[in-house]
Amino acid sequence: IQNIETYVLGQYLLFDERSYQNLEIERNLRNGGTRGTLIGVIDKTLTAMGGRRLREWIRYPLVDPLQIGLRHDAVEESLENLRTTQGLREHLKKIQDIERIQGIITMGHANARDLVALKRSLMALPEIWALLKDFTAPGFHPELSFDILGDLADLMEASIREDAPPTIQDGGIIKPGYHAELDELIQISREGKGWLVKLETREREATGITTLKVRYNKVFGYYLEVPKARLAHVPEHYVRKQTLVNAERFITDELKQFDSKVWGAEDRRATLEYRIFQDIRQKIMDRKDDLQATAQFIARLDCLTALAVVADENAYSRPELNPEGRILIADGRHPVIEKMISGERFVPNSVELDEQQQVLIITGPNMAGKSTILRQVALTTLMAQAGSFVPAGHASLGVTAVSY
Repeated sequence: IQNIETYVLGQYLLFDERSYQNLEIERNLRNGGTRGTLIGVIDKTLTAMGGRRLREWIRYPLVDPLQIGLRHDAVEESLENLRTTQGLREHLKKIQDIERIQGIITMGHANARDLVALKRSLMALPEIWALLKDFTAPGFHPELSFDILGDLADLMEASIREDAPPTIQDGGIIKPGYHAELDELIQISREGKGWLVKLETREREATGITTLKVRYNKVFGYYLEVPKARLAHVPEHYVRKQTLVNAERFITDELKQFDSKVWGAEDRRATLEYRIFQDIRQKIMDRKDDLQATAQFIARLDCLTALAVVADENAYSRPELNPEGRILIADGRHPVIEKMISGERFVPNSVELDEQQQVLIITGPNMAGKSTILRQVALTTLMAQAGSFVPAGHASLGVTAVSY
């Protein structure tokens, strides 16, 4: 939580939950799925953040003509520059849920894989910023510097391994070359494994026990294991550690010293890596405001470009906003039904309402489409005030503040 804001109901078109359900905006009445819903038609967002933001726009349409117009301006410019829009969307596909990752990091629960996902998202931003320079609509310009998070991306690129495990306390998450002391401890561990191979070969030659093995467990550390059939060949300097059914386990002074050195190095390595990871995570937490602002802008960009794609695919037009409260929809279509029917064309229809003609009486037999046109007008109004283009040849709409 960054701050507290006053929530003003008058900023949005208000409609009750029953209307929201009956219009099948987000869930259909048949089985609660998204098929056959407005969201199912217009949600072409590519990020989790954009998907959430689009649902917010649809659930809370604006009533300020200026703000609505700013969204329409951005959608129109995106529609007029489809090649650049498609380039933006290709880069949006690379962006993970920055809002969710930031929340996990802020709560102290993020692992290395979360940071890798965040890094990949931030590394996609420079290409997005470069393409946005071709746009002039205010909706495409963030309230932050374009290169504000480049240093965080560089930090994670230099420090966090791409193949990091899901745990953060067992090591294996920091790249070689990032921290000198850690590199030294890793080298000790690596050399130790080679030393063990040489020790096993040397002890087999010295004792003549070809089945002798050097092994390790968390209880005893490193030890020499000899089958019981070869116990007569065990040297006197071997100290018995454990007796098994078919073998005996021994330790030597040399192996004990090695165990202390390497085990200590492994333990220090894991502890140091965890501390380094915590430091990196804290540096990211310190930039939570910048991350949140970036996530919010990416969500907005995703919505605007998605609405442009929907308008292009479905031949939507930019609605005109009039101050007279007039509703004029010429050659209007139901945005959902026209996508659901197959093998036939949705027949467009026109509706006009103004101060002199405030009520229409719609008659016809069952299944003639009376409720369809009612919902069509409602959805067209809602889409327009959410910032979307609408399924009509032309539409001039007064801003609706309350739905009864």
